[in-house]
Amino acid sequence: MADIIRYLSQTNIEVGAKVPNFRLLDMNDNSFTLKDILGKPAVLYFYPLDNSSGCTAEACEFRDVYDELQELNCDVYGISPDDHESHIQFSSKHELPFQLCCDPSEQMMKDYGIWAEFLLNQNEIDYLKKFPKFLSRVYDENKIQTVVRSTFLIDKNGLLIRKWVDVKPFGHASSVKDQLNKSFNFEIGF
Repeated sequence: MADIIRYLSQTNIEVGAKVPNFRLLDMNDNSFTLKDILGKPAVLYFYPLDNSSGCTAEACEFRDVYDELQELNCDVYGISPDDHESHIQFSSKHELPFQLCCDPSEQMMKDYGIWAEFLLNQNEIDYLKKFPKFLSRVYDENKIQTVVRSTFLIDKNGLLIRKWVDVKPFGHASSVKDQLNKSFNFEIGF
């Protein structure tokens, strides 16, 4: 992804703090809140765009470690600004076993401090031409505002155990699984 120019939120959730509540829509257009996931650990991973190469790689890697995360009683939720029709197609195409959620107002991403302005180079702009809806967000010819690829590992009480911000998609899901394994073995908040 492009270079971050600046974060557009002053929020910085610290490890050990309760994560902010949210109201999202799941792939079936049902309301989904923090209360719905309390009671066991959860991975909330944020990504910019269904079907882009990096986001597809990250989703497939979470798919590939999903059973191991489930063995640790941990659910996975992918969250992006895309709508539920896009999520249904993306999930079906890549056989994703977890829920993808929509943040249509982008409020959760802002509340979690992971909304930013990016500077695009010409190759990135040319690549985005495959995604007209996303390309429509480009302004000043080479800037875009979108979510920073990030992951939040929370415990059963909604406390942040670990976060990764501005992550590279390749190998990331395994790092999250390893952290969950380590936290689970020490029974931190689980």
